[in-house]
Amino acid sequence: MSLPTKILQIGAGNFLRGFADWMIQKGNDAGVLNHGVAVMRVTPRHDPQAVRITEGFDVVLDGTRDGVPFTETTRVDVVRQYAGAHDDWDACLAIIRQPDLRLVISNTTDAGIVYLDEDLTARPPASFPAKMAALLHERWRHFAGDPDRALSFLPCELIEDNGQVLRAAILRHARFEPAFERWVADHCRFYDTMVDRIVPGTVVPGGLDVRAEHYASWAIAGDDAIRHEFPLDRAGLPVEFLSDVRPYRQKKVSILNGAHTALAAVAPALGCRSVSEAMAHPVVGGYVRRLVTDEVLPALPGRPEDLQRYAVAILERIANPALDHRLADIALNATAKWQTRNLPIWRATGTAPLTTYALAALLTGYAGVLGDVPVRDDPDVVARIRATFDPADPQRWLAATLRTLAWDLSDPERDRLATQTAEQVRLLLDLGPEKAIAA
Repeated sequence: MSLPTKILQIGAGNFLRGFADWMIQKGNDAGVLNHGVAVMRVTPRHDPQAVRITEGFDVVLDGTRDGVPFTETTRVDVVRQYAGAHDDWDACLAIIRQPDLRLVISNTTDAGIVYLDEDLTARPPASFPAKMAALLHERWRHFAGDPDRALSFLPCELIEDNGQVLRAAILRHARFEPAFERWVADHCRFYDTMVDRIVPGTVVPGGLDVRAEHYASWAIAGDDAIRHEFPLDRAGLPVEFLSDVRPYRQKKVSILNGAHTALAAVAPALGCRSVSEAMAHPVVGGYVRRLVTDEVLPALPGRPEDLQRYAVAILERIANPALDHRLADIALNATAKWQTRNLPIWRATGTAPLTTYALAALLTGYAGVLGDVPVRDDPDVVARIRATFDPADPQRWLAATLRTLAWDLSDPERDRLATQTAEQVRLLLDLGPEKAIAA
């Protein structure tokens, strides 16, 4: 079947394949969409498997229904083009010039939407927003500023106000040409979104077929234009069009993603490889349940009974043994994730020892003192954390580390967080991971 390329997808990772591409396939099958996808890889690392995404792949949903194991497989063949920004920038420029293009969907991790002062004429620019500004400029130039060729953005990154943050970064890049800047500001639409589905990895290591849970949710906030452009709700899919996704985001990011980030920091030192192993571990499983119940839920707005029901459902989902969700994958860019997902809980409570224990485990793991734990972060940041580690004075080390991470903390907050986390580091070093958690 021939599909016009209406969607530019930034990233070829497991989540977008098992969530966005799956939904687009379902929308096409139901007749509410007729959308082909062009995938652009924006990271420098070459992935030979990603090139094969245009051949199609399976999305396998695993879980239980009424207590009985239940699996559903969907063949996804919506991806019609693939280009790597660092491999073939000309191919990316050709994609952005396609007249049918309407939407941009992205997932560049929590650290992806960041403004860097850089040269837009680079091939390609370094950051995701700069790449998009350069591509939009090419589209604006190619179509002579036609308002009808402007694009709508649905970022899936788990940061607050993701659409508006991306818009602000692109507009900063667009200031070099006022007419282009006005075109972006007046005609391109940026929607805040909240996405939810656990997509732990591939069915076969190194393959394209992905495994995911049955549960999914996509909340999109903004004007009604997106509902007509992307009417997935008409296919019976779990997509909601709202005026504000922040209440959804705060609850989901703090409970589900915050628990994941804490587990990825704490569990590997006790021999756990996956989330389900960690949840079944008598010490780690108890730790994360206490973390959610004792520290996360009291920090969130809403009726306690509603939050408790939601948290119980979340903990059941992440414990699903059918999902081989590797802690090493969750550990990617963990310091940026901790700022987004866990820091707000500490900030809301002022003191949260279970939360600061996760930070202590994360940073001592980066320092290399917890054995072979997954570390997948900025190499320069990891090197500085490791080089400055001082077990005799963890408070000073943590204060310096928090300055290196450049989190949004006031000086008193930074000092207080360093002091509280230093207590957990001492506990961890004196007792070891298992006894420290029990303590």
